[in-house]
Amino acid sequence: MPDERDLVKRILAGDVETQTAFYRKTAPRLFHICIHFLGPEDEDAEDILQQTFLIALGKLKEFEFRSTLYTWMSNICANLCYERLRRKKKVLASLQEDLERLSAPLAVQPGEEEEAEEEKRARLALLDRITHSLSERCRKVLELRDKQGESYIDISRALKIPMGTVMSQLARCRKALRNLFEGEWKGNKA
Repeated sequence: MPDERDLVKRILAGDVETQTAFYRKTAPRLFHICIHFLGPEDEDAEDILQQTFLIALGKLKEFEFRSTLYTWMSNICANLCYERLRRKKKVLASLQEDLERLSAPLAVQPGEEEEAEEEKRARLALLDRITHSLSERCRKVLELRDKQGESYIDISRALKIPMGTVMSQLARCRKALRNLFEGEWKGNKA
């Protein structure tokens, strides 16, 4: 590989061979950053890697050589990972609110308490039954987070998976649970 100033000139000039060599040398290290933040099973890791290169190539003219080219790109990559995690956290919060809304007790009028208690028991029984129909991993993640109140970090350690994976699995499991619950509840009411 040429020195970085020459490398940048060649890339900006459209030298495909240099671009390819640079990508092959840099991509695995940047992908490792994505995996570190998002987890090895996260489908977004590859997208983040590609997005990092697109942003870097778009801003390569502005690169000032205050750091190495890899350091500059790794900062772009890490920022994209943080952004993705923030978005996932918002989705998780939204899904958690939906789940709480679905399982929350209904407001009752005097005289309707017995009927409301019966409906609450039916909802909880249905929720329990549906939870058992989910995969073992989903049940474990939901149990640790929603029933035991464990933090993402503690769940990550207990299941020996990255925190990003915990967050994405929890979101997927809650969504699946919510969809199953809504379908079953509507089906039971009909």
